[in-house]
Amino acid sequence: MNMYAAFLCLFGIVFALCCCASEASPLEKVCGSLSFPEGPAWDGHGSLYFSQCNLPAISVVDASGEFTIDWTAGGHKCWDKTNGMTFTKDGSLFVCDHGLNVILKVVAGKSCDVYADNCEGEKFKGPNDLAFDPGGNLYFTDPVGSTLANPIGCLFRVEQKTRKVSKVADGMAFPNGLAFTKDAKSLFVCESQKNRILKFEVKKDGSLGAPQQFADLSPAGKGEPDGMAVDRDGNLWIAHFGNHKVLCVSPEGKIIGTIAVPHENDWGPTNVEFGGKDYKTLYITDAGSCAVFKTTVKVAGLRLFSAP
Repeated sequence: MNMYAAFLCLFGIVFALCCCASEASPLEKVCGSLSFPEGPAWDGHGSLYFSQCNLPAISVVDASGEFTIDWTAGGHKCWDKTNGMTFTKDGSLFVCDHGLNVILKVVAGKSCDVYADNCEGEKFKGPNDLAFDPGGNLYFTDPVGSTLANPIGCLFRVEQKTRKVSKVADGMAFPNGLAFTKDAKSLFVCESQKNRILKFEVKKDGSLGAPQQFADLSPAGKGEPDGMAVDRDGNLWIAHFGNHKVLCVSPEGKIIGTIAVPHENDWGPTNVEFGGKDYKTLYITDAGSCAVFKTTVKVAGLRLFSAP
């Protein structure tokens, strides 16, 4: 490589870092004293909802900063132990419940119902995280019981019109967070036990192609990728559980930035969510400090297909 090419390469790396985690503002604690926070979900109106995995509670921080530890959905509460959550355009909250092993649909003040609980008679083992495609079809991971030695983790799809549940991928060592690319032609899935990100082609019928390794996260150290989100430049922001960091990974699968998260135990960040009026606020749920943090980033987050 000549000196000019080397300079361009170095400039590209520095530019990528400037557009990623190095441009994040200092972390600000939103709330603390939580019990394994997870599943942050931005409602599009100023409030962040999130799970406390060890409690039968969905919590809320509103636009004024007021914290409600146990949201009741206006008296309609049917959940047990929640994890990943996301809102849809009509304001419904979809919830992975790993206590009941179901997907719930919550309409505040109106209803709280089971949206899906099995695939062809086979009960789910423990839904973890979820994402909607542009057509309203729901994809979610079901990792409980899967390990490196026993890779039985699955990925399911719920068809929007019929609610038919299909298994679209299996054989994974703890599939965890998931996120679509901007064009919805690919789906990223964290394979936690292998410390890597997989990428699936999304076919026209909603089925998935064979998984390809998109990013090896071992250069960032030991840890397990958990929840993630995509920004408008196509970078992946990944909660690296056990490593006390949020990683920023380029569209080419390279780690181009990190955010260190304070911790009081061996756990780490569990999930991330973009919110705020301009989607430049990155929320981080962190089990290591039993808290939710936020930071402002330079590149706005990609608005979810289902977002209100």
